[in-house]
Amino acid sequence: MRLSVLIVDDEPHARRHIKNLAASDEDIAVIYECKNGKETFNFLKHQVPDIIFLDVNMPGISGIEVASKLKTINSLIIFSTAYDQYALKAFELEAFDYLLKPFEDKRFFEVLNRARSEIEVRHQAAFGQKFTALYEEYKKTIAPHLTEFKIKEKGFEYKIPVEEVLYLEANAIYAVLHLKDRRVLYRAALNLLEQQLPSNFLRVHRSFIVNQNFIKQRKYLNDNRFEITLLNDAVVISSRKYKDSISKRLN
Repeated sequence: MRLSVLIVDDEPHARRHIKNLAASDEDIAVIYECKNGKETFNFLKHQVPDIIFLDVNMPGISGIEVASKLKTINSLIIFSTAYDQYALKAFELEAFDYLLKPFEDKRFFEVLNRARSEIEVRHQAAFGQKFTALYEEYKKTIAPHLTEFKIKEKGFEYKIPVEEVLYLEANAIYAVLHLKDRRVLYRAALNLLEQQLPSNFLRVHRSFIVNQNFIKQRKYLNDNRFEITLLNDAVVISSRKYKDSISKRLN
């Protein structure tokens, strides 16, 4: 993974030292430099590096003040200073790590490698979230059926998953959603809902659509009609018109 680094330090030799170390790592693609807090804020309006090496003691705006205003960016902040009394404050600001000057090369690369690993984990997590979102959108295009009913009732809105509905019943301009223990009115025509419901919903009557997953018993009445009992013991009688489709689906 190619990384970008920003070095913030008011001392040129300190910036040069970190820059030389970072440049020796083949995964560091770009190295930027700022010499004070004001330059840093201006820079971050246009660029967001993966890692910021931030000096604590700088004239004007200190590194602590800079970090306190950068909580919304995704850069990993690694403080660098000659004074260890700032360590606690650095971690309170959720800094990734703390380099105490003068630090050994080994210590620098330990911190850099850990930062690289953390960034890789973050990128993988972000990719996973993006992939999941894209997949959900894709599922909507290949399966445009309803997945939930949005109910508005007395100024409130809530959702009922389609798969919790045992059967639907026509009632004027509404459809009655029959759940296990209650009924809910949903403003939609049954003919329209029939086209939008998933394949486990079966039209059995002009006024009824049943969820096959909740059928407890089916009984043929010898006159091209069926008596369908749902898991909540509700009974729906089919019409003769739907005899063939019911026989095929519920054989």
